[in-house]
Amino acid sequence: MNSREKMQCNFALFKRYRGLLVLFSQKTDGSMKFQNNNSVLMKKNLRNRKKFLNIFGIFPKDVSSGELCHGNRVEYVSAKNKGERFTGTDGLVTDQKNIFLSVTAADCLPIFLFDPKKEIVGMVHAGWRSLERNVLENAVGKIKESGGKSQNILVGIGPAICQKHYEIGLEVAKKFAKYPEAIKRKGNKIFLDIKKVAELQLLSLGIYSKNIEISSECTFELLGKYFSARRDKPKEVEAMIAVIGIKNL
Repeated sequence: MNSREKMQCNFALFKRYRGLLVLFSQKTDGSMKFQNNNSVLMKKNLRNRKKFLNIFGIFPKDVSSGELCHGNRVEYVSAKNKGERFTGTDGLVTDQKNIFLSVTAADCLPIFLFDPKKEIVGMVHAGWRSLERNVLENAVGKIKESGGKSQNILVGIGPAICQKHYEIGLEVAKKFAKYPEAIKRKGNKIFLDIKKVAELQLLSLGIYSKNIEISSECTFELLGKYFSARRDKPKEVEAMIAVIGIKNL
């Protein structure tokens, strides 16, 4: 496996589709997070982005990004707003080739969506707040507005923090009481499996189980491979970039 292949998110579901790029950076690529309150870090992280994207022949001007707020807003990206940064947005959808969608993550879920029948792609950032606020319902809805169908959508749930390291409080646990299989109690501690919550929500939206693939990788545990906000507790959050798009071959 060459270095370019290692940088791709190798979901078996997506491999057969020519031109489809599904990417997730690693710690060695540097932080990719927008640092709007720190100009020095912002310049450094933008350089990291450019270098990473260049490996795959992607120009930064063709990449639209969600500036995350842990909410449920999902935006459609058209040719006229290609390359924009969408503030307060945790999900993006497009049916345009050569538009690449991106979010950053450092424990939260990077969720890649693709309807191969209509060639629609979606990119979602989801922690517990976004899941609780139904960001996936909005993303699937946006794909359907563009002509897609739930039964055709393929979903890759990327590397994120695992249940073992995702402790939550009682109030958060109550919000997810309808997903008992995603909650584990150990002594006086409660742990949430956000990958499982995402899977269950996708199933409830009409996505077929066979069309959902979940990465087993835990960002918290893989110290040398991924940033982790919960593990590292940095002053300035460092994060990987997740990208999806279709190249016009």
